[in-house]
Amino acid sequence: MASDDFYSYSAKHRLQQINADRAQALANLEQAKAAADYDTASDAVQQIANLDAESRNLHDLHSRYVTSQRAPEAPELTREERFAKPWERMDYGDVWDMVKDHGADPEAFRQGMAEVARRKARGE
Repeated sequence: MASDDFYSYSAKHRLQQINADRAQALANLEQAKAAADYDTASDAVQQIANLDAESRNLHDLHSRYVTSQRAPEAPELTREERFAKPWERMDYGDVWDMVKDHGADPEAFRQGMAEVARRKARGE
């Protein structure tokens, strides 16, 4: 879990507590096993199950939080909207979509775009 903000830090801290409690419950289970104490063993097993569920819930909650912090993706443009974009905002995919139905050679197009990229890199 990332710890770059208050909520993530809090989740990380709680997960550390859960892991420590789980380690203690495992130790209690081993002690109960050595003493053949089935009641204590049953309690320890239940505690481990509960802590595992808490951990899964915490991971799920944090994952949803992280997802909610991402900027929403822009809706995909329709074909008409893409073709209405100004030339300077088009990418190679937009240009290919415009010319592919007019007999453009895919390999020649790829080579031409590679040449454009080389010229841009040289400052031409």
